[in-house]
Amino acid sequence: MKVRAPYALPSEKESDLGYLIRLEWWNLGFRLSIVFVLFLVLGGSQAMKAAWFEDILSLLPPIAFLIAMKVRKRAPDSEFPYGYQRVTVIAFLCSAVALALLGGYLLVDSGIKLIKAEHPTIGSIELFGYTFWMGWLMVAALTYSIIPPVIIGHLQQPAAKKVHEKTVFVDAKMSKADWMTGAAGIVGILGVGLGFWWADAAAGAVIGLDVAKDGVRNVREAVGDLLDRRPRFTSKSEPEQLEDNLEEKLRAMAWVSEAAVRLREEGHVFSGEAFVVPKGEEDLPRLLRQTMDSLTESDWRIYEVVVVIVPEISRGAAETER
Repeated sequence: MKVRAPYALPSEKESDLGYLIRLEWWNLGFRLSIVFVLFLVLGGSQAMKAAWFEDILSLLPPIAFLIAMKVRKRAPDSEFPYGYQRVTVIAFLCSAVALALLGGYLLVDSGIKLIKAEHPTIGSIELFGYTFWMGWLMVAALTYSIIPPVIIGHLQQPAAKKVHEKTVFVDAKMSKADWMTGAAGIVGILGVGLGFWWADAAAGAVIGLDVAKDGVRNVREAVGDLLDRRPRFTSKSEPEQLEDNLEEKLRAMAWVSEAAVRLREEGHVFSGEAFVVPKGEEDLPRLLRQTMDSLTESDWRIYEVVVVIVPEISRGAAETER
């Protein structure tokens, strides 16, 4: 059995990945503190419950990423000859499914409370000899829940782009958007304090809708990668044009008459095949080896491109939709 050679990041990218891993540990620590703070002031508010559930699920992406980093380092073996690169996509998919399901639950639960016209009660608490309305403590906790994710999300995006870590990049966009969850919760609680009973459930529904939207979008992204969709770079929604560059490089080689390339994403790296029509049959083994090395070294994100000799390039393969 032919087993792939282990993949190694360039030294500068290894340094960038180390920074991203440290950032995800900080992200996990802050998110744990947010979950704890919100739990302390949870009360009977639907908006608070929705925000708390969302923050619990927001623990999944950093945990999944950190676990995946350990597994991804394993070298290909006889059981997994293609390696473990896709483990990050699997972790991403699990997190996205959980997020979508929770969003749907929060949306339905809040909708039922609106239909039943359930009036939430936000009581008082005695601290240091003073009586406080619990709503103020909830507002303070939600304000805290906004600040760390926005800051860390701002740091995550450029760090994830440097090493093509789509899981962290999408999590960063969710982190930066967490202000809407916190703001909706604050509006809902203050609305109840002003006598608008429906404000709390409405805020919970808004949060649920936002969570479900993020989950569905992330599921679609992860499934696309698992189905070998054309590679897309972290920050782009359009396909990466790397195949075009490789085809131009092949056609510029003296021994190549025609060429076509197809690539797929495997986590943070790309792999695929190059179909080549040679001009002659002289010294093909050496030329194939040199060409494979040249294609693989043309971009740090390329893990492996297998060069295949074919008698002709069919129009269906050569003229794929760009």
